[in-house]
This record gives sequence, structure tokens and C-alpha cells, in this order.
Amino acid sequence: MNSSAALRKARATLQDWCERLTFHGRLRLRQPWALAPGPLVLILALLFPYRWLFFLAYAWFMVVGFSYLWLWVVARNIRLQRALKSAWAEVGDELEEQWQLINTAWLPVLWLEIDDVSTVPGYSARRVAAASPGETQHWETVARCTRRGVYTLGPLTVRMADPLAIFGAEWLQGEPRQIVVYPTLVRVPNLITPRGQSGGLARADLLQQMATPSVGGLREYVPGDLPSRIHWPTVARTDQLMVKEFDQERAGALWIALDLFRGSYPVLPSTAAALTPQSLVEPQQQSYGQSSVVADDPHEHGPDTLLELAVVLACSLAAQALSAGQSVGLIADDGQQRIVTPGQGPRHLWRILGALVDAQATGTITPGRLMARGPGSPMARSSGAALLLVTADLGGSWVGDLAGWQSGRSGGAQVVLIGAAGARADEIIGRVSAIGSTAQLYRLGERLPALHPARPRPVARVSPLGRIQRESP
Repeated sequence: MNSSAALRKARATLQDWCERLTFHGRLRLRQPWALAPGPLVLILALLFPYRWLFFLAYAWFMVVGFSYLWLWVVARNIRLQRALKSAWAEVGDELEEQWQLINTAWLPVLWLEIDDVSTVPGYSARRVAAASPGETQHWETVARCTRRGVYTLGPLTVRMADPLAIFGAEWLQGEPRQIVVYPTLVRVPNLITPRGQSGGLARADLLQQMATPSVGGLREYVPGDLPSRIHWPTVARTDQLMVKEFDQERAGALWIALDLFRGSYPVLPSTAAALTPQSLVEPQQQSYGQSSVVADDPHEHGPDTLLELAVVLACSLAAQALSAGQSVGLIADDGQQRIVTPGQGPRHLWRILGALVDAQATGTITPGRLMARGPGSPMARSSGAALLLVTADLGGSWVGDLAGWQSGRSGGAQVVLIGAAGARADEIIGRVSAIGSTAQLYRLGERLPALHPARPRPVARVSPLGRIQRESP
């Protein structure tokens, strides 16, 4: 019994020493052959007693020991920190991270390889850094957000070695962090969003206790009122029970129906996104010149796919309607139901942006079926709602369903068509006009002014010595 306890204690002690010597598994032997020359030379020195053989053996043992000691000391005394300026961004914004490398050891960090497992398109934080004893290094990484979606940053993989690369250290640092890139918002010209109607009641009749997104006023508490309707800030200020009255808007909600049917978005050639309608007619002339200006980011010229243009327009139209005081809802389906009930205000815009941040054209529901989801649909229950359909289906098979949706309703309907560069939709626009609605075509490659323009970036130029210099715009 005592022998087994002693054996377990010896194993625990050995394991503890192994953890210490390998710095909890971070240190490893990169060159196993480096351990062989010392013992071999020592054996030769014992067989053939020659002073220089002993010197070589001892010197080799000292070199290997010093290499291990170097890495063990440095690996225990470096700190790597990263700070993300914002956990969310908009397409076109810059993703910025601040980095700090602190070396508190009495030995220098010759090289430290930092590899970041990041899923943000076009962003890489990979770097090789160095630091003197007691030095703190600062740098930043910047990348332009080019695709909407939910991405992760980290964890970091840190690698280093001793000066002779006999031993190496590698470990994971940090936890994966999430960053959300929302679609960009643009100004949509020549388009006025339709307004729904809910009857011709006077405003005094519209103040009800049914909860709606907007509060129309306050009144004194009456027995039977729900406690959740009490406006407690007013009670604290006046010592009198006051109840909220909700304003049932005269204009009904605007429902934005975004078509995510996979058949509505054909795969375009890779060069189509970069072409404008003028470039399809006028031949491109190649010019040669000399300039030191570094090429700009091509993604800042707008959406490069039909789906991205549709999402951008849907979100931008929602922002435009919300800024005008309308109540806006969203319905879309890409295999996952994306329904946002009507609401108002800036917070509601973030709900709509969040619902479409990772939407893809993978749905099985056609635009016609999207508008006719049946009596259980919240959009179908709103008799006075207005409809704004955003679709890339230029075939017009959904026109009949649009006419059926609009019949018997007081709210208006409008269609936003998405087409490739040079696309024509005169026939479908005429058919939509014939049923009393309007349609507008937006082509891929058309420039739409950003609602929140990005800050001008410094101009990057190449100096005569080959260095990149940034000049303020």
C-alpha cells in the first residue's frame, strides 16, 4: 500500500517537473538530432582520453542548455494583447485592431510569429515581431470590411524559438471573438416608399391602450388598467399614477418583402460586377502612365453581386422609411424565416440589419409565394399595410400574385427590381403599372451615394526608395 502511494507520488512529482520544464506543454524539441552530438563526443572522450574531446562535449551541452534556458525565460515573460476598436462595422468601414507586445524578460525576443485564425474576408493579422529586453512594441492592423456577415477573430497561434532553433514554443492565446459586419446603407434616389392606410379615424380615436411602437400621451390611472402600462418616471416625478396611451398610426405599416429565392439570382461572370452600363457600349482604352499612388480598394465602389445589391437596397429603403416616421416590417426567407414585425426608431433599424446580416440566396420560396404566405402571415393580417417588394426576378411570374395581394387593400405597393449591368425591364415595369403599382429598376454597377460616407483615408504613395508613405487627403 505504501509502495503504491509512493509510486503515485513519484509520478505526480515527475509530471509536475515535466509541466514546469515544458512550460505546460508549450516548449518542445524542434531538432532531436541536436541532443546526439554531445553524448557521442563524451563517449569518444571516455574511450580516447583527449582533452579537446571533453571540451567539445561540455561546450555542446552548454550550447543546448543555454538555448533551452533562453526560450524558457523568454516564453514565460512575454505578453501579447490585442484590442478591437468596435465589435461591429458596416461594409466599407475599416476594421482596426491595436496590438501590444510586452517583453519583461532580460533576454530579447528574436522573432515571434503571430498567426490569427480569422474569418473576416481580406483581413490578416499575421505578423513576425521582435522586442528587446524590457521593450514594449505597439502596432495596429487595418482592413476594409468588404462583405456583410458574422465573422470570428482569433484565437491567436504564437510561435517562437531559441537563436539556434533547437527548441520551439507554440501556444494558443485568447478566445474567439465575434464581429458583425452590417450591410452598407445608401441613398436611394427617385423612389418614394409607399404608405399604408388604416382608415379615416380622428386622432382622438386613435389613442388606445393597445400596445404599439409609439406612445401618444398619458392619462390618469383608472381601476382596471394594466400595471405594465403605468409610466413610472411620471409617477416618480408627480406622485400621481399615470398610464400610457398608444398611438395607432393613421398610416399603416410598410412591409419590405426581400426575395431570396435561389432561382432569382443567376450566377454572373466574375467581370460583370466591375462593368458599368457605359463600359458595355464604349470600348475600354488602355493607357499607360507612371504614378506613385497605391491602388485603392475596388470594393468601395458598391455591391458586386445581385444579392448584395438587393440586401443593400432593402436595408436602405427601411432606413429611409423609418427616418420619415413610418412603421416598417420585414419578411424574407432563405430557408430560414426572417420576419421582423413592424416598428419604429433607430433601434428597429438595427433589428432589420441584424436579420439580413447573413442572408443568402438559398430560399425555395418564390416572390409570389412570399407575398401570399396565407392568412397566418403577419403581413397578410395587415389590411392597410403597404408593400415594397425587392426582387431580382425580371421574368414577372410574380405580377399576378402582386395584383392579388393589392386587391381589396387600401395600402399601396411598389417593386424594386434588381438587374445586371445593361439589363432592361421595360416590359415588366409596364405590367406592374397596369395593375396600379410602380416599379423601379436598379442595375449592378450604378453608383449610389453612401448614407454614412466613410472617412477619407490617407493617400498611400511609394517613395523613390520603395517605402510606402501615407499622406493626409
